[in-house]
Amino acid sequence: MLRTILLLTKGIIRDQQLRRSMMFWVMLTALVMLFLGSWLLSDRWGREHPWLYLGFWLICAWLTLTGMLLALLDILALRAAQRAARRILEKRMLEEMKDEDPR
Repeated sequence: MLRTILLLTKGIIRDQQLRRSMMFWVMLTALVMLFLGSWLLSDRWGREHPWLYLGFWLICAWLTLTGMLLALLDILALRAAQRAARRILEKRMLEEMKDEDPR
């Protein structure tokens, strides 16, 4: 079971399309929970069921944090890909300049 979870997590992290899709759905879920929690949940419900109330907001916070971490990971992955592409381009340009040099 743990191995399956780890493999799924690696797949989500490595695939840009899937990572962005997960980020969208996680943030949408957190926003819906935030809206419903502030609109439907009253202080009375929080006093009658404190653990459910706290659990609801902890899940909402966890989803928000997960979405933010996925966004940070996406930014870091984009920066790494850009750096790698720049290195390849610099290497090609250097090779072309050496080929053109008549010495």
